[in-house]
Amino acid sequence: QNLPWVYLTYAERNAWGQLGWSEQWWDRAWEANSAAVTASGRCFGGKYLIGESGMEACLVGELVATYAECQNASAEYQLAYPGDLFELGAPVDDLQGTPGCSTQDRVGFVFNTAQITGPNVGYTPVCKFDPADFGGGCPQTTTSSTTPFPDGVDPDNAIPEGVLTCYQDLTTDQQDAVRLLGYTIGTWHSCMRPDWDAPTCTWPEDIPTPDAPCLDQLDYLNDKYDTNQPWNDLTSLVRDALVTLGWDEAGNDWAAVRYPASYAKPFSGQPPPTGLSLKEQQAASFLGHTADTWHRCPTSECLTRYSRLEHLMATWTWRTTMPSGVRQNLEVLGWTEDSWYEGLRPAVYKTAWADLRFPQRVAAILLGYSEDMWAGCLASDCVVRYNYVFEKYRNLRWSDMNSAQQNAWRLLEHSETLWDSGGMMRTSLFTRRWDELTPEQQRQAMFLGHSEGTWQGCSTDWGTPTNTSEEPQIEAGPLRTVRAEMTIDSPFSQISGNIYGAQVATLPTSFIEVFQRSVGRALFCGNPDYKEYVDGARDANGDALCMLPEEYERQKQRIRVVSVREGSIIVDFIIVANQTVTDLTAEFLFEALVRQLESDYSPIGQDIDFGRFARRATAKEVPLSTLTTGEREAALEFENMRAAWNSGNACALTRDARTGLVHCPTSGAAATGRLAGLAGPLARAALALLGRVAANLPMQ
Repeated sequence: QNLPWVYLTYAERNAWGQLGWSEQWWDRAWEANSAAVTASGRCFGGKYLIGESGMEACLVGELVATYAECQNASAEYQLAYPGDLFELGAPVDDLQGTPGCSTQDRVGFVFNTAQITGPNVGYTPVCKFDPADFGGGCPQTTTSSTTPFPDGVDPDNAIPEGVLTCYQDLTTDQQDAVRLLGYTIGTWHSCMRPDWDAPTCTWPEDIPTPDAPCLDQLDYLNDKYDTNQPWNDLTSLVRDALVTLGWDEAGNDWAAVRYPASYAKPFSGQPPPTGLSLKEQQAASFLGHTADTWHRCPTSECLTRYSRLEHLMATWTWRTTMPSGVRQNLEVLGWTEDSWYEGLRPAVYKTAWADLRFPQRVAAILLGYSEDMWAGCLASDCVVRYNYVFEKYRNLRWSDMNSAQQNAWRLLEHSETLWDSGGMMRTSLFTRRWDELTPEQQRQAMFLGHSEGTWQGCSTDWGTPTNTSEEPQIEAGPLRTVRAEMTIDSPFSQISGNIYGAQVATLPTSFIEVFQRSVGRALFCGNPDYKEYVDGARDANGDALCMLPEEYERQKQRIRVVSVREGSIIVDFIIVANQTVTDLTAEFLFEALVRQLESDYSPIGQDIDFGRFARRATAKEVPLSTLTTGEREAALEFENMRAAWNSGNACALTRDARTGLVHCPTSGAAATGRLAGLAGPLARAALALLGRVAANLPMQ
């Protein structure tokens, strides 16, 4: 209260100056007491003067430049104003102070030997003047330049026009000044003196109120700071705030829509560099942000935010309308020009938010994603999601969809003809329950925006599935290792010269290796469930496509070929049981492989090495053994007995029925006798057990 003009910061003086104040007008209107805060303007010793606070040079006279003269000035001040300021101490070397002799406001005299200093805050220069220039006395003018009063204005009762103007009627620069000073639209005029007759202002029509929905406030800020407007058209205070947040001063980032990493930091709650610094928070608040708008309204409906982002992305064409800053963030997430055109999401979109690498998460946030949006808005209400999907595809033509959407609908038994005759609901699969869809169909339905609830019309009263027939169960349960047989309806001669690796022209790698790698890619690479490629599924280098290479390398050993035999081409192979609870079971993988073999446009059907075989192949599961449980136990008992014998003692099992002698070299008669006594019973037991089992054991 009653703060004098000379003690305001430079930024505050500039802001109040935009609104019409000057030093003389300010101090008169507020009845400011300069001596209450600073000694600026005091004349003493007949030749010394305290300058203007915050300045490094003297407006009157010259700066006291030596330590000895500074000591003299300090002594003269004590005589004129005893006890007001501390006397001069030892010299200091302060890069943040005024060089030479100065006073630290309301503290005392100081002499700074540093010649290169930073911004001067809280220091006032001590100046020396020639009394002869002022008639032998002190200067009669103030130490700072002042703005004269307008003609006809009485300083005793006049207030600048800008101070008495409603916020919406101020110029853009003046509105910036109001916000810089810490006021809001609602508090502007709240600190005015009652006798100033503050106006009664309504809320601006084009600005959302503080209690307006967060997304409305965010839309206002996005429009106000639209990156399509030139950088130099922004006010200087807005540019300063944006630079504080990380935009470059030349405006190159602004033109490229290259948002600084600060926009991915928490507004509060975490210290810098993880969160925004205090200065960055102040800059964001000056621009109009709250914690909610800074984080893009996280409490608003997830699918509403997701739909807004989809509409924005739909306006971007990779090489023309897409800003380079946006394209760089998309490339961090794995997008390419081809995948963007096709709408085929990169593999990183299958990664949980918490498992994203730091640059990936920053890029996702800068593009507009949040954790719940990245996961697909799983917590959204079924009816909200149903309306979202309905509006998304309601007026969309088949030709307007990208190829990824078209392929997803094709896997859901849709077609261009069906779509054009009735839209989304024309597929017959909508008459099926969600759990009657294959996992691949469920996955593509979710890619299109559906959930189990929306697929069934958000109805929980669907009864039970119509197909109640039971399929025979393979013994050993769902977590078993699966043994399977794939029959390929092709001549065995196509691979006969290269089953194990002897190179032939049509199959440069062994057939077994091709089979294991290709089936592994089909099951572990996360390639598109349904897509037709011109020349097979290839990556940018022309190699076999694998969108999840790390996952493939981790699990590829689960596919193992046991044998390859004739009868067309018959491959006996196993899928090893999962070793962790997060891995898919062998049973699930086998069922997925069977479904892939039914489609030419599945991952196995489009594999560059195995596709030609897959399109003529079927697969079935076979038991690991044809023996009954009891027979397997008997065989195991026999194998355990047989394991006790080796090449060193197996001869003891041989007995001559005529002589009873063991035909085995021994070191002594005693040893021979003991072995001979054991040989008969063991041999008879082994042969009897083998006789019960041998008829059922497969020939090796």
